[in-house]
Amino acid sequence: MPSVQRKFKRHLDSLAEVFVFIDQFVTRESVDDDAAGVVCLAVEELFTNMIKYEGANSNDVSMELRVDGEVIIVQLVDHDVEPFDMTKRPAPDLGASLKDRKPGGLGIFLTQSLVDDMQYQYLDRTSTITLKKNFRRKHV
Repeated sequence: MPSVQRKFKRHLDSLAEVFVFIDQFVTRESVDDDAAGVVCLAVEELFTNMIKYEGANSNDVSMELRVDGEVIIVQLVDHDVEPFDMTKRPAPDLGASLKDRKPGGLGIFLTQSLVDDMQYQYLDRTSTITLKKNFRRKHV
């Protein structure tokens, strides 16, 4: 399984570097544009949440990208954090009126809807989120 790893500063400005990192990998692996777009959207949502909810933490966020057959696997690792298992969050009530809706949760819901698998693991104050997205190889 070809893989690449990199650490990113916990700051919104790091998103530009994150997208370049993802783009270089999906180009090298000939990942189709639809799957690549989903990966970028999902990583943006999760990385932003890591910054937002653990903003006082100065540790970098680690990212690994790899392929297994025609599945792209993304792993985000956040060190020295409190647990937050987004895979157990209830889906937002999309049928409720805007005034009755509670803020938050739409980004995670969208991410879970777009990827083929999302898993969460927490051990020794380390949060690991693993995403899987099926893709078709582009013909070059």
